[in-house]
Amino acid sequence: MIGVLVPFTLSAYVVFSISMVLTQISSYFNVPLYIISLTFPIDFIGGAIGGFILGRYADKVGRKFTTILSIILFSLFLIISSFSNSIIELFISWFFVGFGVNAENGIAYALIVETLGSYTGSFGGLVQGLYYVGFGLDVLTFSFIRYWRFLFLTIGIISLIFGIISSVVIKETLKTHQKRVSNIGDLFISKYRYKTILLSLIVVGAFLLSVPLLSIAPTLIEKLGMTSDIGILSIIGFLSYWFAGFLSDKIGRGKTTMSFSALGLISGFLLIFAKNSYFTVLLLALLYISSGLFSYDGIWVSENYPIELRATASNFVFMFGRILGGFAPEITSVIGVSSLSFGIGIVSVFSSVLIFIVSIIFILIGNK
Repeated sequence: MIGVLVPFTLSAYVVFSISMVLTQISSYFNVPLYIISLTFPIDFIGGAIGGFILGRYADKVGRKFTTILSIILFSLFLIISSFSNSIIELFISWFFVGFGVNAENGIAYALIVETLGSYTGSFGGLVQGLYYVGFGLDVLTFSFIRYWRFLFLTIGIISLIFGIISSVVIKETLKTHQKRVSNIGDLFISKYRYKTILLSLIVVGAFLLSVPLLSIAPTLIEKLGMTSDIGILSIIGFLSYWFAGFLSDKIGRGKTTMSFSALGLISGFLLIFAKNSYFTVLLLALLYISSGLFSYDGIWVSENYPIELRATASNFVFMFGRILGGFAPEITSVIGVSSLSFGIGIVSVFSSVLIFIVSIIFILIGNK
């Protein structure tokens, strides 16, 4: 599964690279930090569109070729972004970075389901946890290359070379199994309609729960003077992703989602009122654990559709989550304008309630 693990890690390596140099780029272009932060929603919007378009393409021409195309896109546009002479050029480049990254991720979920006969949740959780590995590689690279242009250029070149090399070994799964060409309308035929709608809502909730933990929580921890705990939370996040995927293989996706969203609801509610720094970090750790429900969502979506519709369904369902999730940092910051812990707590409660209720409905309808 090198053809899944390496490209997925590199996609995270690329997309989180800008988080290392937000302040630096803000100073370079002489614009407020919140303007530079717009790269996050722009990236997610690009991902929503790219995931949908290339997902359809992957269901027609194959997983391997489309994965390579996605890698070329996000790597080249990161390289191009290193030569940006205006904030508009940077935004355009980052749109296409997201276009490629999220398309690759959606195709990876389909490949996992089609390649592994069992324990797909465990492996999917491990793969999703590679987001933290990619972020760690950004931290490591930034420790040697501090200037944003050279950083983007270096990461882009590394991603392009190793991404293409690793994806060459992907075993094509579509041509072996596909029986017919799917139509986007198939997502809403009676057999799949409720799955498409409910899984889309669950994914929206998962993005709203997870994205602030990767974007806003580190800032909150720094303000609390506990920066060293960011690394610990990253490890907790990685392990929780794997454990959630493993548990979903054992007791089912729906039950696992309900359990982890309940933990998110309780932790988020307590975080709203938290005043003590250590208690705040503890609650954030519990939220990182609860966000593990995101780890197998791509697998959950993919296994509910036939192979000829799988990549399309995965990227369609994730499209809305990517769009709303891209604005999650801004939403959290506005709500938590006077207290980031309050903002994260409110968003966590809302997203956890949404996930919990929709999961119950999904299970009840599925048992009929």
